[in-house]
Amino acid sequence: MAKGKKIGHADMRGDSGIALIHRIVNQMGFVWNALHLEAGIDGLIEVRDSITEEVSNCIVQVQSKAGESYFKSETETTFEFICKERDLDYWLQGNSPVVLIVSRPTNDEAYWVSIKDYFQDPKLRKSRRIVFEKTRDRFEVGTRDRLAALALPVDSGLYLPAIPQEEVLFSNLIPLSNYPKRLFRATTRLRYPNQVWEQFEKSKQQGQPEWFLHEKYIYSFHDLTFPPWTRVCISGTTKNLSTDDWAYSHERKKKHVFVRLLLACLKELLFRQGIRYQKLKEHYFFRATEDLGERKVGGLSVFKSYESKQTADRIAYFRHRAAKLKWVHFGDDWYLEITPSYHFTRDGWKLSRYFEERLRGIKQLERQNKTHLRQVRLWEEILTQKYIVPNRMKLHQKSFFEDDSDSEPEIEPYDLISFSEILNFTVDKNVPEKVWLSSRFNDEYERKDVQLELFD
Repeated sequence: MAKGKKIGHADMRGDSGIALIHRIVNQMGFVWNALHLEAGIDGLIEVRDSITEEVSNCIVQVQSKAGESYFKSETETTFEFICKERDLDYWLQGNSPVVLIVSRPTNDEAYWVSIKDYFQDPKLRKSRRIVFEKTRDRFEVGTRDRLAALALPVDSGLYLPAIPQEEVLFSNLIPLSNYPKRLFRATTRLRYPNQVWEQFEKSKQQGQPEWFLHEKYIYSFHDLTFPPWTRVCISGTTKNLSTDDWAYSHERKKKHVFVRLLLACLKELLFRQGIRYQKLKEHYFFRATEDLGERKVGGLSVFKSYESKQTADRIAYFRHRAAKLKWVHFGDDWYLEITPSYHFTRDGWKLSRYFEERLRGIKQLERQNKTHLRQVRLWEEILTQKYIVPNRMKLHQKSFFEDDSDSEPEIEPYDLISFSEILNFTVDKNVPEKVWLSSRFNDEYERKDVQLELFD
């Protein structure tokens, strides 16, 4: 009995890859034309205006490669593809733009590269190697405008409207929702902060940290007519003032006083959560744990050690999450501006010798906006004290022989200032990040492994 005709698995995978490309191109509002007689080009994408429905006769040629075998040297963030010399010669010789799309249809994922742009560098052309970065090179609806830029002449004048899709845009501003309504000012003979703390110690009473000295005055959110403040203030000089008069004053000096008090409050709010201020780097960072073990907050590692790649069993450095926090005033409101960063130490405390190199390296790795947003949201959670649980009365029976003095105290929420949710906006048009973030070709082919900059 004669064997029946067959269509192989490779053909089926190839067809699945084409189907995936067709679907994504259709979602863009562009036109997909498959080529059934081809020698290295599987289809054409024609630019179309999804509002006017006009087609442009401007095309991008597409070569599709589908299947696991094309994902060489794959990591969580990258993979490689080696072009055949004949294919590369063919793609480069024409006058139409050519894109290579490598896909894994079973996972509904595809990645793309503009062949002629990528291989402008003779060294890359000689190697025939393409390094795909999974986040940057994802082939998806948001790729639409970058594809159109390849196909359309510079002077075409064709405008593609933003994709009609609702999106929430998050800022890095968190509103100050509550602060003390009164501030106090008193005359003092003391001129240095350590003199004030010495008086607190002599009084055997603990002084609160929300104060500062300026010229001959001491300013605080605490009533200065009560001990231990009476030890550092001249009797009868205390003024009870409206905080709003200073917060929204047109006088720069008054605003300066308000911000200084806010900074003192912020420092205390963060101190309770194991966060310190680094004066040299001008940022706040998560302090090391006592045993130098990893610490996580909200699922993110905020303190972690990294081993040397050159010397076994040696810690190369410790990474602490950090942020620059700056008070800003817009309209009728005050905000804290959050700029996520990192802090690097060699032993948990002393600054790493290669601090700047490591910071540059990790920022290159985390250019994706989603990573940046998650870090901003982490600081939002810290500032809103999401992970602080108030003290609760212990329900166990207390023994006459039991001493609770050594039990670890729980952290009390800070109540002098508070924040609301981070400022965000809902828009009805989608502007894909890949359109307005720096393009791969304007970054001077930053192809080298940035891990090389994370010195041991």
